[in-house]
This record gives sequence, C-alpha cells and structure tokens, in this order.
Amino acid sequence: MGLFTKARSAAASQPAAKSKKSTTWVVGGDQGEKVSEAIHELCQLSAQEKAIAAKKKLFATVVAKHAKEQYVGDFCDLGVSPETPMVVQNQDGEKVTYVVQDRGGQYNVKDEQIEVLNQLLGPDRVEQLLYTEVSFGFDRTIFAIPGVAEHVEQALEQAIATMVEKRVLTDEQADSLISAKEKTSFKPGTLDRAADICGKDRVRLSQFLDAMGSSCTRYVKC
Repeated sequence: MGLFTKARSAAASQPAAKSKKSTTWVVGGDQGEKVSEAIHELCQLSAQEKAIAAKKKLFATVVAKHAKEQYVGDFCDLGVSPETPMVVQNQDGEKVTYVVQDRGGQYNVKDEQIEVLNQLLGPDRVEQLLYTEVSFGFDRTIFAIPGVAEHVEQALEQAIATMVEKRVLTDEQADSLISAKEKTSFKPGTLDRAADICGKDRVRLSQFLDAMGSSCTRYVKC
C-alpha cells in the first residue's frame, strides 16, 4: 500500500473524538457575591437571546418559503439568477434580504444527496456535476521532528526527477507539482507549556496569551 493510499485510509477511519474533561471553579470568597450575580445575569441574558433567536427562526422560515418561491420563479423565467440584493418587502415598507450564496466547493456531498440527485437528473448527469479531489498533507507534529522534513524532501526530489526522466512529467509540470504556502505559527504544544514558558508568572502569562492573539481564541459563552 502506497504512502498516500495509507494516508487516505487513515483519514477515512478516524475514531470519534473523545469527550473532553472539564474544570469547575465554585464562586466564593470576598468577590463571590459579585461574581455569582454576574453569572446569573449572563445566564438570564443568554436564555433571552435563545428565545429571541427561536422566534426569529420561526418568522424567517415563513419569509424564506415565500422568497424561495419568488427566487425559483424568477430564475426559471430569466434563465439566470435574479439580481442581488434580493429583497422581500411588506406594504408598510419593512423589508428583509434574501441571500443565496454558492458555497458548493466548501462542503462534501453526501451519499443521500447523490441518491436524490440521481432520481432527479439521472446518474450520468449527476456525474457531470460532481468532482472528487483529494488533498494530502503531513502531520504537523511528526513533520516537525528534526530530520523528517529533510528526508521527505529528498525522497520527493528523487521521485520527481524519475518522473521527468520517464517523461511522466515535463520540466515545467515538475516545477509546479508541489505548491507551498508559507506561514509562521506556534509549534504544537506551545499553549500546553505556556505556564512553564512564562516561568509560572501570572502577569507574564497573561501578556503571553494576549500576544498569541487568534492562536489562542478566548471568549465567554453560556
């Protein structure tokens, strides 16, 4: 079994993620009452937000159904997608926007979807609408082991040279075979070692986490 075939097999058989452990801090001490009240208010506001979101979803469903009908009708009549922004407006002048975005390249088409498409269009037509691409990468932690990157690079260079020699690839194609996107990032495990890195100094650690920016995303969520 080839290297890339093994990688594909491993990706297809990834085990389900294990549930994460948690840490609980019970409010107490001099600031206990103030913090406890803040937690209560956050939970109350979160509950109100959820109730509002549920109401919005209910009304949005009604509007979306109507907008979809208009969109489909105009699309069929015009032969092209209606001009944007697409607005649904009532007689009082209040309006909302109906958004349609093509993100087909971002998501995997499931087998159930293909079955429905086959029934609608036929397998041959559906096959023309879909394509499959496989992206291969290297495990960050293993690739960071000293010497691994160098050996992989040497092996790839030899393989590419062989393909050029056997005319599987032209020189131009060989030069374009591997693309690189350069970025600077924290090494794996940096956040796990942050306290030790900062000498277990609270002020320094706080500043360090801020300096990590998006590499250490932090937010409060109820």
